[in-house]
Amino acid sequence: MREPLLHFVLLAAALFGASSLLGPSDDAIEITQEELEWRILQVEAQEGRRLDDTERVLVRERYIDERVLVREARALGLEEDERIDDILVQKMLHVLSGDVIQPTDDELATYYRMNLDRYATEETVTVDEVVVASGAALPRELRDGGEPADAPPGSLVASRLMPRLSLEDLTQVFGEGPAASVFGTERGSWVDAYESVRGDHWFRVRERHEATVPPLEVVREAARLDWIAEQEDRRLLARVAELRARYEIRVEGEGGS
Repeated sequence: MREPLLHFVLLAAALFGASSLLGPSDDAIEITQEELEWRILQVEAQEGRRLDDTERVLVRERYIDERVLVREARALGLEEDERIDDILVQKMLHVLSGDVIQPTDDELATYYRMNLDRYATEETVTVDEVVVASGAALPRELRDGGEPADAPPGSLVASRLMPRLSLEDLTQVFGEGPAASVFGTERGSWVDAYESVRGDHWFRVRERHEATVPPLEVVREAARLDWIAEQEDRRLLARVAELRARYEIRVEGEGGS
């Protein structure tokens, strides 16, 4: 009895059992225009901008869905308290999505083929980075193809090997311009692409790793979880729509919707 899935199943059974007992007077949900405008203002405050007409409609529809879910949750006998409306909404969403489904091998293979970009690896580079004092030249040993360890003692402020970095990785660390210079340089060539308080940063692309798409066998678990998540989202939206269709929604100042 402590299993969450069992609780969800029991709650779902109680939900649809209780719904059959509701009289005609229980099928209307009244919403004021002030409630809708307040929710829109809340979302605009979170986003830090005004919503356009399409976004306002989406917020309005989402709020109505929430009120439907709250009504259904309260029909289960949960405490009627405005402070727990959000909790009730989340509980109802769990109830509605409690039955986890699994893809067949054919469904998973089809999903993988349709979403290859999602599982592709980016092109990356393995890079040597050395730092010399500002204005100092790169040691001759390195210009001649040597390793940072071959540089004369004291000629380098720091050095490190940075494995398998994408262009985005480099951009996050060094900025867009330096990252593009490093990522675009020829393999084996040094480029002076970045300056910091530590000195001048030189980079050498040691190795390039091409973008690849791993086979389904390698990403099977990730693809399975992605498939389940998408299917659950679709089913959940359909279930919420079914519940909403059972109610007459009345918005003050508007016709029924």
